[in-house]
Amino acid sequence: MDLERRGLIDGCLGETFEVAAPGEGVGGFVWHAEVSEQAATIVGETLSPSAQGVGSGRAKVFRIRLERAGETTLRLVPARPWDSTPHRIIEVPIR
Repeated sequence: MDLERRGLIDGCLGETFEVAAPGEGVGGFVWHAEVSEQAATIVGETLSPSAQGVGSGRAKVFRIRLERAGETTLRLVPARPWDSTPHRIIEVPIR
């Protein structure tokens, strides 16, 4: 499994911010976001405009709202219906 750690997001209570996951739909993968419900809430998700070229993917953008002061980690996980374990995880620390 490939683990990617991104830089810290410094936010304020009640603030909403966006985090993008690359290549939605490429190879059958669909991105999912996971975060502690006490610390933050996923309030929305959208797909970026299509890139140029055949087979190009679109970034999936997650909107996250901070619900509690402290530290947590947002995990972006690509999944395919036929896979039992993720091949990649992106972790984004939030404070």
